[in-house]
Amino acid sequence: MDVLKRMQTLTLFQGIPAEKLKALAQRTFYRIYKAGEMFIGETDPAHAFYVVITGQIKLYKSSPEGREQTLTLLGPGDPFGMCTAFAIESFPANAMALEESGILIIPGPVMAAIAMKEPRLLVNIIHILSDRLRESMTLIESLSLKEIPQRLASFLLDALKREGRAGMNQLELTVTQRELAKILGATPEALSRGLRKMNNAGLLAVDGRSIRILDREALGELAEGE
Repeated sequence: MDVLKRMQTLTLFQGIPAEKLKALAQRTFYRIYKAGEMFIGETDPAHAFYVVITGQIKLYKSSPEGREQTLTLLGPGDPFGMCTAFAIESFPANAMALEESGILIIPGPVMAAIAMKEPRLLVNIIHILSDRLRESMTLIESLSLKEIPQRLASFLLDALKREGRAGMNQLELTVTQRELAKILGATPEALSRGLRKMNNAGLLAVDGRSIRILDREALGELAEGE
């Protein structure tokens, strides 16, 4: 893979002078991880910046009892590890490939040196961090204040909005229902019961990973807790 050409297409590096981006690409590594491979642990020493190029990964936390909470799903073009690139030494979450995934790895000192000279890169990073903070606040609100059907309704509506399909009523999940349960902070059994309840109420129809929203107004009211 031509690392420089791929970096030129990423929103993260837009506005960076060609010579600076070329120097960055020369110090960047490309690695492929297998589906199901956990390539970073939440206590592992890490001092790098990562960008997903292909595939899909999840960042998650796990308890000593084996419970998991998915924090976010990342796909092509999504960066992560910004905190370890510039600040703390250990990674704050686990990173696992949900499918075969190609990742760019930029050493933290290299990224920091470029960022010190290129304010545009820092602005790009701030925009990404702002979006992540908003997503984290939404996740905290959902887990602490909403029941499972409300969480699911909010997730579906947000997913349609993220994919630019806010006005449509068909969604293809990129993860299994088991993984979706981890995102929603629920057991697979509780999620299954929630889906059946919403199906019986005429809100949606489920066929594998395909979900068709039948009553968008009612789904929105459920997401708001009405």
